[in-house]
Amino acid sequence: MKHSDPIDQGMTMTRRRFVATGSAATLTIGLAGRSSAANSEFVSTVFGGAYEKAYRKHVIEPFEQQTGVKVLTKLGLSSEWLTNAMVNRSAPEIDLLLLPYPDNIRATVQNLGMPLSASDIPNIAEVDPVWYDQFNRTGVGLDYIGYGIAYRHDLVPKEPKSWKDLWDPALKNRITIPEIGQWGSWEMLVVASRMHGGSEDRMDPAFPALKALKPNVKQFFKSGVDIANLLGSGEAWVCGMTTNIVAYGLIDAGKPVKFIYPSDGAMVGLVSYHIAKNSKNADVCKKFINFALSKSVQENFCNGVVAAPTNKTAVVDDKTRGRVPSPGNLQLFDWAKIIPQMPALTERWTQEVAF
Repeated sequence: MKHSDPIDQGMTMTRRRFVATGSAATLTIGLAGRSSAANSEFVSTVFGGAYEKAYRKHVIEPFEQQTGVKVLTKLGLSSEWLTNAMVNRSAPEIDLLLLPYPDNIRATVQNLGMPLSASDIPNIAEVDPVWYDQFNRTGVGLDYIGYGIAYRHDLVPKEPKSWKDLWDPALKNRITIPEIGQWGSWEMLVVASRMHGGSEDRMDPAFPALKALKPNVKQFFKSGVDIANLLGSGEAWVCGMTTNIVAYGLIDAGKPVKFIYPSDGAMVGLVSYHIAKNSKNADVCKKFINFALSKSVQENFCNGVVAAPTNKTAVVDDKTRGRVPSPGNLQLFDWAKIIPQMPALTERWTQEVAF
């Protein structure tokens, strides 16, 4: 991915899924013989593209300079990292997992991470408990982004304000929402269910609601490129359930696009740290997490990637503040209840919602 392409950057930081790029700064990990370097290095995952660039500049490199500890990074897909952690429980190849939703919840359900506490990681005390408790205190959030609505302000008959506005008949054949299984799709299902009296425990109401929305759907998007093409060409006027990163990539590229967090609450994309049980380098991983959660590092890093910090004391700049959701305008949901339902939800989507 080219760092100069704002759409590629948007996809990079939104999906949190990457193929290794062969960067000279990224090590291909050969893990044999690591015992001699115990506590002077550790292996951690990292997302690629623009995210990696900011993460190295504001988190990894300052930590290495301050401590002398080497952070060996591993690129790839979060699903691959999770599988690696499950297969190698007794002798972890990855010491510190940085995972997005829903794989961080899967890691929690699988009991892959060791307990994290403020006694070992003092800056956890500065993290809002919502970014800690959901992982049964075996993980802690690093940063988050928001899902909202992007739209062509020059084309829509009325600017959307809430999720329900996606169902406006004036938008017939003019919106795009995520295809099932893509980023944002589970959030779309939960929003549709909640709007019509359902919940994570009762997802049935989502399907008649989405079936009623279908006449408005021009296309189910599968990537940020789809969103850019549909909104850029004017084929779609509105994109429901996209991230601030993708939307502002279009805005910064000069497209006549606006982005809002709905009045009834933005959905959330979060990445979090999890130290593998049985890691021989747990102590330095804890030091690294504590460093990454410190006020100054959170501010510098989150300004770099335009994301919201999890440290309550961190204050981001005006640009970042204007693009990320405020803590009071968030809709969180119970991923642990949705994950077991994913196969059934996917099948029902295919039968009742898909073209």
